[in-house]
Amino acid sequence: MRVDRRWCILRSLLNGVVPTFNYLMSNSTATASAAANIALVKYWGKASIGNNQPATGSVSLGLEDLRTTTTLEYATGNQDTFDTELDDKARKRALSFLDRVRLNHQITQRLHMTTANNFPTGTGLASSASGFAALSLAFNALFNLKLAGSDLSRMARLGSGSAARSVYGGVVELIPSDDAYAIPIATAEEWPLDVIVAVTEERPKAIGSTEAMIQTANTSPFYRSWLSSHADDMTSAKQAITEKDFGKLADTSEHNCLKMHATMITSEPPIIYWQPATVEIMHEVRALRSSGTPAFFTIDAGAQVKIVCLPSATDTIRQQLKAITGLKRVIVTRLGGSPSVTTS
Repeated sequence: MRVDRRWCILRSLLNGVVPTFNYLMSNSTATASAAANIALVKYWGKASIGNNQPATGSVSLGLEDLRTTTTLEYATGNQDTFDTELDDKARKRALSFLDRVRLNHQITQRLHMTTANNFPTGTGLASSASGFAALSLAFNALFNLKLAGSDLSRMARLGSGSAARSVYGGVVELIPSDDAYAIPIATAEEWPLDVIVAVTEERPKAIGSTEAMIQTANTSPFYRSWLSSHADDMTSAKQAITEKDFGKLADTSEHNCLKMHATMITSEPPIIYWQPATVEIMHEVRALRSSGTPAFFTIDAGAQVKIVCLPSATDTIRQQLKAITGLKRVIVTRLGGSPSVTTS
């Protein structure tokens, strides 16, 4: 569906709506591709729920081959429409986001959205991060807003806290503040890494990340310890990245991951995303590293294990994973994830 912007402008004027300057300068359609990311030092918990303000900072890797592609164009009616089969929860979340960013930029135009992931949705693989980053990038391009990277990051954060990181590729730091945003801190070319995603559960998770964060913060006796130890993890991880110290990054990331899941497991009721295969893979990766294979694991809010390794170790790890019972499939990607945007 492509609608001539001149007709949209005329229709708005006839309805008594004065388009903004940015709207008059907009494109007819915009398509954006953004990548999922995995946090090596994670944020878990929100300082402000309504604005998705993270309680802590985070450091992430962009995943080159796990992407959301989203196209925005003008809707012909007076409501937003979708080509995509979104469930009710996802549709409401997207509509709420669009209403909010339109209000922020004084735009009234309704939109038609098409979006798709090339990986499982809602299973702990950061589909909300890539999804809201792609939607933000497409919105920015459609209306020719020309937002700076930090402002694009802030926009994406309104949809998903981790989406603030997916507006960039490579290694990214999310900086907590009253209006949190992310910045890139290293490129994929500076330290080539592979990421092996071991999928142990393809069904959507039973409890979403935001709900799980709230429950953890309210009920886990370990949550305050998680917050108080986080700054040291951030310092250690960023230093390891600067020095390309794989062993130090491995130790910091695994420990941070396990601390986060400890807060979930000790919440009431307990939040346990792991499957038996999740635990078996964790043991396997630790055994591989003990024997000299440069690899470590991290797990976000889900059952999937992400194995970060030097490219020379990828084939060895894939072979070892074949023996894991309950492993659904393996996705091999690399550090990257720079977004792309096209308009017409």
